Amino acid sequence: MRNVASIVGLTLALAGAGAVPAAGQAANPVPAPSCNADWSCTPYRAPLGLYVRAVDDGGRYVTLEDGSLWEIELPDRATTASWQTDDFVGIRTIAAPRADFDILLTRVGDAEQKAAARLAGRREAVFRSDDSAPRGLGEE
Repeated sequence: MRNVASIVGLTLALAGAGAVPAAGQAANPVPAPSCNADWSCTPYRAPLGLYVRAVDDGGRYVTLEDGSLWEIELPDRATTASWQTDDFVGIRTIAAPRADFDILLTRVGDAEQKAAARLAGRREAVFRSDDSAPRGLGEE
């Protein structure tokens, strides 16, 4: 029984020792910003999503309404070749990018379609307006 009490006492002592900051360390260090919650971890600040303006070269390039031109990674080009003008795609960073394809474009429709992309350039921005939005049945 004495051994059990010794082990419990030693465990509590070691646990308490880890809570005391070492000399020169701040008592409450400021945590590093999370890249999962902040777009500032990338060289550009992406919105949550944009509409597709054009798909070129068999899905190799996708242009979004803000004028950003994205090159699509080779295995995902068959997917983006089926994307149409006015499809909405989500934009987010890839936690473990392959090469420099560090952005994930996600189109949600009948099935979610994802494509790894990298910024390839800029074109003139052409944002959709309420007048250019697709109209439902019975609307003039």
